[in-house]
Amino acid sequence: MRRLWMAALSEEALYEADLPGCCRRSAKSAVDDSFECPACGAVWQVSLPVEPEECAFTERASKGERKGAA
Repeated sequence: MRRLWMAALSEEALYEADLPGCCRRSAKSAVDDSFECPACGAVWQVSLPVEPEECAFTERASKGERKGAA
């Protein structure tokens, strides 16, 4: 699975393969979910997993079954 890294000080999000070369080397050896690149000083952290929200126009009738709101 490819990790998605988020820049700590901006909204930039990059996969490990798309990080700048100096940051990519640091990401490969990162033990925690974040690291600071010693070459350029950028701070990166792993993005949180996101789950899609439920549709606002449907409701659950029973387990696994959906019913329209209208």
